[in-house]
Amino acid sequence: MFRTRRERLTSSGGRRFAVGAISTTLFVGLWYSATEVTQLVPPLFLPPPDAVFDRLAQFLTSPYQGNTFGGHLLASVAIVLTGWLVGAVIGVPVGVAMGAFPTFELVVRPVFNLIRPIPPIAWIPLAILWFGLGDGARVYVVTLAAVVPWILNSYEAVSGTDRVLIYASRSLGAGTWRTLWTVVLPTSMPTVVTGARLALGNAWMTVVAAELLGATAGLGYVALNARSTLDVDIMMAAMLLIGLVGVALSEGIRIAEKRMGRWSVTT
Repeated sequence: MFRTRRERLTSSGGRRFAVGAISTTLFVGLWYSATEVTQLVPPLFLPPPDAVFDRLAQFLTSPYQGNTFGGHLLASVAIVLTGWLVGAVIGVPVGVAMGAFPTFELVVRPVFNLIRPIPPIAWIPLAILWFGLGDGARVYVVTLAAVVPWILNSYEAVSGTDRVLIYASRSLGAGTWRTLWTVVLPTSMPTVVTGARLALGNAWMTVVAAELLGATAGLGYVALNARSTLDVDIMMAAMLLIGLVGVALSEGIRIAEKRMGRWSVTT
């Protein structure tokens, strides 16, 4: 009658996979019907799935614009991970300090609230002015996309720590910094990992815009170059790869998030 937590997770995972497989099949079927069967959509606007998959297979095995698929993938991932890590180096300390020290939050929050709504792509002109057309400008734009989730989740994690734990630590003689290091940060880790996943998603979604800045390789560069030459097949193939790689990165962080959640409960 009652299932264990592991059984529920296994059942939920199997159901989620089945529903995902069915919805993906239906989507491809509708795509094929609209482009190949009924030809409601011209190939110039949306090529049929078989043409896209053929071009995708060709892209995976043959160089495009001077780079293999691996080279383009590595170029995009390097920019994204660099911006994501730089965002963590900036965002986590700022978020933790805002959550732990009210005076610091009072000073920083107005500036953060002013900068936060600005889309990362709006910084592209300044990125070109400050860093030129190169990796520095691309990393800068991706960092801006990643730093906001890092700050917000780090702040929420620290400010939402159970007050009872803090009072208990203080009653045992621990000072502010020791309480922060031994109590607040360990219990905050699951929420911080959630911020890591959101930051990585933001960074990956921004890579296409970042590769407007003079890139010569990258999946976003492939899509943008294909758009300029009206090579819709390779453009769609690159977009599919961007989506698949983004899912893979997000799932990797999600696995870490679940493990951190179990660790938090057991501790």
